[in-house]
Amino acid sequence: MRNRLCTSVASVVLLLGSGSMMPARAADNGWACQVLLCASNPGGWMQYAQCVPPIRKLLRTLAFGGGFPTCSAAGVKSARYIKPDDGRPGRVIMTMTDGSRTTYRVPSEAEVAQAEAAAPLGSVQ
Repeated sequence: MRNRLCTSVASVVLLLGSGSMMPARAADNGWACQVLLCASNPGGWMQYAQCVPPIRKLLRTLAFGGGFPTCSAAGVKSARYIKPDDGRPGRVIMTMTDGSRTTYRVPSEAEVAQAEAAAPLGSVQ
């Protein structure tokens, strides 16, 4: 089990690292898949420094009224973002193509800033 988890985490890190070097395109859902990988990480959205840029972009997108991105390559059918009126962090409910649902709490801007500050120098692009 531990080897499988390590392999999964290594794959996430490699995918995020390679995705951050490519320019973003309107039709490219690579960013959406990065967000999904960070959100589904058992260690939390901000465990890896490579997650800071896509999550920061997500928070900007949501702040300006954009929707939560979906990653069709990961089998996500839809994502519904729910932002409470009382200022608490929002949450996203992802519905997969098989009908299963998972709810994630979206990190706050302060949590992203804290993760960015704690990252080793030069690891966040």
